[in-house]
Amino acid sequence: MAVKPLKVLIVDDELPLRQELRLFPWEDCGAVLIGEAGNGEEALHMCGISVPDVVVTDITMPIMDGLTLIRELRRRYPAIQIILLTCHSDFHYVQEALRLGALEYLLKVSMEEEEMKQALNKVSEAIAKERRSINNEKSERRLLQAAAFGKLLRGHDLDADDWLPTKLDGTGTYILARLILVAPNDSYIPARQQIQQTLLDKEQSDPHWLTWVTTGDKEYFVLMKALHAEEEAIASLSGVVQALECCLKAKKEQPNQIMLVHAIVSEPFMKGEELANALTSTTEWKESLFYDSSFGSSIWKGRPLPMREMTDQLAKELNEKLRMASSSTEFLKNCIQGELQKWCSAMRVRPQQLKQRLLHWQMDWLKVHDGSELDCMVITQLMGAQTLQEMIACLIQNMNEIDNGSSRIEIRSAIQWIQANMKQPISLPILAEQVGLSAHYVSRLFREETGDTVNQYITRLRMEKAVELLKQTNKKVYEIAEEVGIPSYRYFTVTFRNWTGVSPTDYKRKK
Repeated sequence: MAVKPLKVLIVDDELPLRQELRLFPWEDCGAVLIGEAGNGEEALHMCGISVPDVVVTDITMPIMDGLTLIRELRRRYPAIQIILLTCHSDFHYVQEALRLGALEYLLKVSMEEEEMKQALNKVSEAIAKERRSINNEKSERRLLQAAAFGKLLRGHDLDADDWLPTKLDGTGTYILARLILVAPNDSYIPARQQIQQTLLDKEQSDPHWLTWVTTGDKEYFVLMKALHAEEEAIASLSGVVQALECCLKAKKEQPNQIMLVHAIVSEPFMKGEELANALTSTTEWKESLFYDSSFGSSIWKGRPLPMREMTDQLAKELNEKLRMASSSTEFLKNCIQGELQKWCSAMRVRPQQLKQRLLHWQMDWLKVHDGSELDCMVITQLMGAQTLQEMIACLIQNMNEIDNGSSRIEIRSAIQWIQANMKQPISLPILAEQVGLSAHYVSRLFREETGDTVNQYITRLRMEKAVELLKQTNKKVYEIAEEVGIPSYRYFTVTFRNWTGVSPTDYKRKK
C-alpha cells in the first residue's frame, strides 16, 4: 500500500519565514504543504477544515501564541505532531512546549534543510508507531466486539463486561447495518482481505463509523452514529456496498456467478441493550432476502414481509406441482423455472424448510430417473443457496448433469473416488488413471460440470470434513489434519485459515 505524504501546516507571524518554508522541498521528505497561518487562532480554524499530520509553529505570535496553540491541539487533535520554530531567547518556552507534547524544535536563525528533514523523519516514525498501537488496540477490541455479537446472534444475554467494547453509553444515537455477501466461496475467500481493507479504510475516513466486525459466514456488521439526515447514512452505506461488490467481482471465477452485497439497516437506538433488538430486526431480513433479493445489490430497512412454515398442506401443493410436470425431464425443468418459482415467491416458505423439501424430492427423482444418488457437493450447493434464483439454478444444473450423457458418469465416479479416498494423497494424474481418461480431459470436464477445479473440490471437501470433525469430536488438530488427508500440520493450518478466516485451534475453542 502506498504511503501517504505527511500533511504540513506552517504557523508563523513572520511572512519572510513562511515564504522561505514554501520553497522547502517537502516532497523529498515525503510531505506536502497544505497551508499556512499567521497565528494560533487562524491555525486552529484551518485544522478544523483539513486536519494536518504535523504543525510547524512559532512560539511568540499575536492573538494566540504557540503554547496556547499546542494546548488546544493536544485537546482537540491529539494525533497531530508538533515541530517548534524558535529563537535562542525562547528556550524556557521550548521546555514548556516539549512538556506539553511538542515532538521536536528547530532554531530559526540556524535552521538547515537537513534539520527539517530529520525532524519530519522523526514525525513519520512517531505517527507510524502511534498508528500501529491504535491498530493493535482496535484489533483486540474488534475481537471482543465480534464475541459479543456472536453471543447475541446465538440468543444469549450479555454480561456487563460484554457491553464495554461496544462503547454505547446512551449519550448518542446509533444504527446497525448488517452486510450480507452473496457469492460462492471460490470468489469470496480470495476477495476477503480486500473486503476487510475496504471496511478498515472507511472506518478510518468516516467519523460516523464507530466499528465493524465479522462473525463469519460472509456477514459483516457496521455500527454507526445516526446522522441528522437518514439519506446521508444510506449514501455512506451505498458507496461501501458498491465497493464490496467490486471486490467480489474482481475475483469472479465464472461469468454466470451471482455476486451481491446487501445492507440491512436497523432503526436508530441509543443504549447497548437496544443493540440486541436492532440485531434481531436485521436477522429477520436474512430469510426474506432469499425471496426479495434481485440481481443487484440493495439497501434494506424497515420490516420484511413475513415467512411461512412448511405445513403439510403446502408440502402437498409443492409435490403435486412437481408430479404433474414429471411426464418428461423437459416439462419438469420448465415447471421448476416457471410455475414452481412463482409459487415459492408467493408462499414465502422458510428457505431452509423449502430447500430441505426440494432436496428430498430431487433425491427421490434421481433414484427413479437414473438410479444414482446426489453427492455431498451437490447437497451442499443446494442447501447453501442464498437466493431463490440460486436454488432454482442448482436444481436445474443437477438435472442437466444427469441428462448430459455417459461422459458425466466418469466425473461422478471421480467424485465418488475422491470422497472414498480423501485420507490419501490425491492428484490429477492419479484421479485420471482411476476413471480411465486423460488428465487434461478430466481437468476440463470436471470444471465444466462442478464449477471447481479438481484441487478446489478436494480442498473444499477436506475443509468441510475438518469443520465437521472440529465441531463434533474432541480430536486434536494434527489428528484431524491427517484424517482429511493433509498430514502437514502447518499446511493444514494455513489452508484452514484461508478457508474459514480463523485457525483450527481458534475455531475449535470457539465451538
